[in-house]
Amino acid sequence: MAEKEHIHMSIIDNMKSIAPLISMIEESRLTYIKENLSQHLHSSQIKLLKEANKHSKPAHKKLRIEKYQKLLENPDQIGDLFELHKNLFIKKYQKLEKKGLVEVNTECEDLPYDVTITQKGMDILAEIKDLEAQWQEIVQKEVEDTDALLQSLKQVTKEALPITYNHKKQQKFTF
Repeated sequence: MAEKEHIHMSIIDNMKSIAPLISMIEESRLTYIKENLSQHLHSSQIKLLKEANKHSKPAHKKLRIEKYQKLLENPDQIGDLFELHKNLFIKKYQKLEKKGLVEVNTECEDLPYDVTITQKGMDILAEIKDLEAQWQEIVQKEVEDTDALLQSLKQVTKEALPITYNHKKQQKFTF
Protein backbone atom coordinates (compact mmCIF):
# COMPACT_ATOMS: atom_id res chain seq x y z
CA MET A 1 0.00 0.00 0.00
CA ALA A 2 2.91 2.35 0.66
CA GLU A 3 3.88 4.38 -2.36
CA LYS A 4 7.66 3.88 -2.53
CA GLU A 5 8.22 6.87 -4.83
CA HIS A 6 6.17 9.33 -2.78
CA ILE A 7 8.11 12.47 -1.81
CA HIS A 8 7.44 11.97 1.90
CA MET A 9 9.14 8.55 1.96
CA SER A 10 12.60 10.14 2.02
CA ILE A 11 11.45 12.59 4.70
CA ILE A 12 10.21 9.69 6.81
CA ASP A 13 13.51 7.84 6.27
CA ASN A 14 15.38 10.83 7.69
CA MET A 15 13.22 11.38 10.78
CA LYS A 16 15.07 11.11 14.08
CA SER A 17 12.10 11.51 16.44
CA ILE A 18 9.35 8.98 17.14
CA ALA A 19 6.62 11.53 17.90
CA PRO A 20 5.81 12.52 14.30
CA LEU A 21 6.01 8.87 13.25
CA ILE A 22 3.53 7.86 15.94
CA SER A 23 1.24 10.72 14.89
CA MET A 24 1.33 9.63 11.25
CA ILE A 25 0.60 6.03 12.20
CA GLU A 26 -2.36 7.06 14.36
CA GLU A 27 -3.71 9.37 11.66
CA SER A 28 -3.48 6.52 9.15
CA ARG A 29 -5.36 4.16 11.48
CA LEU A 30 -8.15 6.66 12.10
CA THR A 31 -8.39 7.54 8.41
CA TYR A 32 -8.73 3.86 7.48
CA ILE A 33 -11.46 3.36 10.07
CA LYS A 34 -13.38 6.51 9.08
CA GLU A 35 -13.22 5.65 5.37
CA ASN A 36 -14.45 2.09 5.88
CA LEU A 37 -16.88 2.42 8.79
CA SER A 38 -20.54 1.88 7.94
CA GLN A 39 -21.56 4.99 9.93
CA HIS A 40 -19.89 8.38 9.66
CA LEU A 41 -18.04 9.30 12.85
CA HIS A 42 -15.38 11.92 13.46
CA SER A 43 -12.06 10.79 14.91
CA SER A 44 -13.00 12.27 18.28
CA GLN A 45 -16.30 10.37 18.25
CA ILE A 46 -14.53 7.08 17.57
CA LYS A 47 -12.24 7.75 20.52
CA LEU A 48 -15.16 8.82 22.73
CA LEU A 49 -17.18 5.71 21.87
CA LYS A 50 -14.20 3.54 22.80
CA GLU A 51 -13.79 5.50 26.05
CA ALA A 52 -17.47 5.02 26.88
CA ASN A 53 -17.03 1.30 26.36
CA LYS A 54 -14.02 1.25 28.69
CA HIS A 55 -15.77 3.33 31.36
CA SER A 56 -18.85 1.11 31.28
CA LYS A 57 -16.86 -1.89 32.53
CA PRO A 58 -17.66 -2.65 36.19
CA ALA A 59 -14.15 -1.97 37.55
CA HIS A 60 -13.92 1.39 35.77
CA LYS A 61 -17.42 2.38 36.80
CA LYS A 62 -16.67 1.49 40.41
CA LEU A 63 -13.55 3.64 40.32
CA ARG A 64 -15.46 6.56 38.78
CA ILE A 65 -18.09 6.29 41.53
CA GLU A 66 -15.42 6.24 44.24
CA LYS A 67 -13.67 9.30 42.80
CA TYR A 68 -16.94 11.17 42.45
CA GLN A 69 -17.99 10.33 46.02
CA LYS A 70 -14.65 11.68 47.30
CA LEU A 71 -15.22 14.84 45.31
CA LEU A 72 -18.69 15.24 46.83
CA GLU A 73 -17.19 14.98 50.32
CA ASN A 74 -15.37 18.25 49.61
CA PRO A 75 -17.91 20.39 47.76
CA ASP A 76 -15.55 23.37 47.82
CA GLN A 77 -13.27 21.42 45.45
CA ILE A 78 -16.04 21.19 42.87
CA GLY A 79 -15.27 24.29 40.91
CA ASP A 80 -16.44 25.87 37.72
CA LEU A 81 -13.86 23.86 35.79
CA PHE A 82 -15.49 20.59 36.88
CA GLU A 83 -18.92 21.80 35.78
CA LEU A 84 -17.54 23.07 32.48
CA HIS A 85 -15.82 19.75 31.71
CA LYS A 86 -18.85 17.75 32.79
CA ASN A 87 -21.11 19.74 30.48
CA LEU A 88 -18.64 19.47 27.58
CA PHE A 89 -18.46 15.70 28.00
CA ILE A 90 -22.22 15.39 28.19
CA LYS A 91 -22.62 17.41 24.97
CA LYS A 92 -20.10 15.18 23.19
CA TYR A 93 -21.85 12.03 24.39
CA GLN A 94 -25.23 13.45 23.37
CA LYS A 95 -23.95 13.67 19.79
CA LEU A 96 -23.25 9.94 19.94
CA GLU A 97 -26.70 9.48 21.49
CA LYS A 98 -28.31 11.22 18.49
CA LYS A 99 -26.59 8.63 16.28
CA GLY A 100 -28.09 5.84 18.41
CA LEU A 101 -24.73 4.61 19.71
CA VAL A 102 -25.11 5.42 23.41
CA GLU A 103 -27.68 6.44 25.98
CA VAL A 104 -26.78 9.33 28.29
CA ASN A 105 -28.19 9.46 31.81
CA THR A 106 -27.69 12.82 33.52
CA GLU A 107 -29.82 11.92 36.53
CA CYS A 108 -27.56 9.40 38.27
CA GLU A 109 -27.36 9.15 42.04
CA ASP A 110 -23.72 8.13 42.22
CA LEU A 111 -22.18 9.88 39.18
CA PRO A 112 -22.56 13.27 37.51
CA TYR A 113 -23.70 11.34 34.41
CA ASP A 114 -23.46 7.87 32.98
CA VAL A 115 -23.25 6.52 29.45
CA THR A 116 -24.51 3.15 28.26
CA ILE A 117 -23.52 1.66 24.93
CA THR A 118 -26.50 0.60 22.80
CA GLN A 119 -26.55 -2.52 20.66
CA LYS A 120 -25.90 -0.33 17.63
CA GLY A 121 -22.91 1.13 19.48
CA MET A 122 -21.63 -2.37 20.27
CA ASP A 123 -21.97 -3.29 16.59
CA ILE A 124 -19.98 -0.20 15.57
CA LEU A 125 -17.31 -1.00 18.17
CA ALA A 126 -17.02 -4.53 16.74
CA GLU A 127 -16.72 -3.05 13.25
CA ILE A 128 -14.01 -0.65 14.46
CA LYS A 129 -12.10 -3.56 16.00
CA ASP A 130 -12.28 -5.49 12.70
CA LEU A 131 -11.14 -2.44 10.73
CA GLU A 132 -8.22 -1.91 13.12
CA ALA A 133 -7.14 -5.51 12.53
CA GLN A 134 -7.39 -5.06 8.75
CA TRP A 135 -5.39 -1.83 8.93
CA GLN A 136 -2.72 -3.50 11.05
CA GLU A 137 -2.35 -6.28 8.48
CA ILE A 138 -1.97 -3.70 5.70
CA VAL A 139 0.66 -1.58 7.45
CA GLN A 140 2.65 -4.51 8.83
CA LYS A 141 2.73 -6.65 5.69
CA GLU A 142 6.35 -5.75 4.91
CA VAL A 143 7.62 -5.73 8.51
CA GLU A 144 9.95 -8.67 8.98
CA ASP A 145 9.84 -8.98 12.76
CA THR A 146 6.44 -7.83 14.01
CA ASP A 147 7.16 -9.31 17.45
CA ALA A 148 10.27 -7.12 17.84
CA LEU A 149 8.32 -4.08 16.65
CA LEU A 150 5.56 -4.80 19.16
CA GLN A 151 8.08 -5.25 22.00
CA SER A 152 9.76 -1.93 21.16
CA LEU A 153 6.41 -0.14 21.06
CA LYS A 154 5.40 -1.70 24.38
CA GLN A 155 8.61 -0.45 25.97
CA VAL A 156 8.07 3.09 24.67
CA THR A 157 4.45 2.96 25.87
CA LYS A 158 5.52 1.84 29.35
CA GLU A 159 7.82 4.87 29.56
CA ALA A 160 5.13 7.22 28.21
CA LEU A 161 2.19 5.98 30.31
CA PRO A 162 3.23 7.52 33.65
CA ILE A 163 3.30 10.99 32.08
CA THR A 164 -0.38 10.78 31.13
CA TYR A 165 -1.43 8.83 34.21
CA ASN A 166 0.21 11.24 36.65
CA HIS A 167 -1.33 14.23 34.86
CA LYS A 168 -4.81 12.72 35.03
CA LYS A 169 -4.31 11.80 38.68
CA GLN A 170 -3.15 15.33 39.48
CA GLN A 171 -6.18 16.80 37.68
CA LYS A 172 -8.50 14.45 39.63
CA PHE A 173 -10.32 13.32 36.50
CA THR A 174 -13.60 11.74 37.54
CA PHE A 175 -15.49 11.54 34.29
